[in-house]
Amino acid sequence: MDKLRTHKGKFGVVIRPADNRGYFEHEDYGEEWGGGLWFEGKSLTDYDGVYELPAEVIAGIRELGYTVAKEFE
Repeated sequence: MDKLRTHKGKFGVVIRPADNRGYFEHEDYGEEWGGGLWFEGKSLTDYDGVYELPAEVIAGIRELGYTVAKEFE
């Protein structure tokens, strides 16, 4: 399993389990509304690229079987 992918709203979410990293991008604005994701095991520990993690990205991460703490909502 190389990459996990999903699409929620206008955001694509990709997680690479092998290195506990991932990213998200907006389908219209790309990296301008995108960023990196870092995980420890199956829990999100950090992100960058935007001030507030979009709800669609949080939903995508959870759909892929990972957890997102309330502090990131």
